[in-house]
Amino acid sequence: MVLKNLKLCHFLILLFLLVFEINAEIIWGPSIEKSGGEYIFETGNKFPNLSGIRGGSRISFPRTFTLFGIQGIYTKDRWELNGNIKTTGWNQKSGEARDEDFLLGSVSTEKTTNIATREWSYRDSATVYSGSRNFADGKGKSTIVENRFEINGRYYFQDANPDHWKEGSGFFLATGMRYSYFKYLFYDVNQFIDSTPVIYAPIGIGLSFSNDLWEIFYGGGYRYSKDNFYFDFSFMPSMGRIKTRDFHVQRSINFFSENYGLGWASKIEMGYKFYPSWLSYFRVNHRRFFSEGRFTSQGGLTVADLTSNLVSGFKSHINIKDFSIEIGVLNKVDWIDSNTKTEIKDPPTKEKIEPNESN
Repeated sequence: MVLKNLKLCHFLILLFLLVFEINAEIIWGPSIEKSGGEYIFETGNKFPNLSGIRGGSRISFPRTFTLFGIQGIYTKDRWELNGNIKTTGWNQKSGEARDEDFLLGSVSTEKTTNIATREWSYRDSATVYSGSRNFADGKGKSTIVENRFEINGRYYFQDANPDHWKEGSGFFLATGMRYSYFKYLFYDVNQFIDSTPVIYAPIGIGLSFSNDLWEIFYGGGYRYSKDNFYFDFSFMPSMGRIKTRDFHVQRSINFFSENYGLGWASKIEMGYKFYPSWLSYFRVNHRRFFSEGRFTSQGGLTVADLTSNLVSGFKSHINIKDFSIEIGVLNKVDWIDSNTKTEIKDPPTKEKIEPNESN
């Protein structure tokens, strides 16, 4: 799956470069990004289910990893098209993860709406259920591998210019699309079970959690460029779809979910132009994605797990909060080197010698 997604990204970047003329205004450069945040999958119900239990479960993963990327920018007049590929390159340690199973009571709360479009309200929390009591709790280490492809377009107004090396300031409209595939592995797990007697023991590998996320962005921002410095800010609401596969190793059961939701992304960027065709930049990124959907189960070892295969679906919430710091350089490509230009002249012709006329 990872190789398949990388091949798709490479094809899209190649197509991006071939669509435009070879002598177009092209900018490119590498980057490195340090990410943080949290990823939370939750399901539950305050009302008794078929087993008579009011409760749910929560899986939490940290979003701590390093991304390496390369981007290409095409500019023409007031238009800008930006495409980039980012990847962790390998499975990176992302920190401590947690898998909880909990009971809900009459005082428990369930806040499922983070972005309410009708009420114009916003709640910046990645968790849905509170006031719960855990009857099972597993903590362990986690790794992540992530590959991401993104393409964005902008149109600038006033004196703003898509060329980073030109002065000017003004607003811009923007839209874009991002695809990301990432997979977590939850291992070296120590599990607590509230039973008689209480159980606390290592169980090895807990689960693997793979994600397939598409997002569409739309919004705008502002750019200011003066002398050797420039400043860039953007804010873009988003909507997206995420499909996941959660495989619990000890129970030999798969959970497949499909969620849809809303979010937003913001970016603050500052750059310094240290050469007519080179610049460096420092960027702070924020991203939020809140989604709801349903998941189904497949497989299992116990009667309860096998019975769950017959249910059409269970409620699920997947919420992501990302922030990152990114540094990179950009180079404006000079497709024609004036030192290598040669003027093609017509080949020399021999002068015709007319015969002398005889007197």
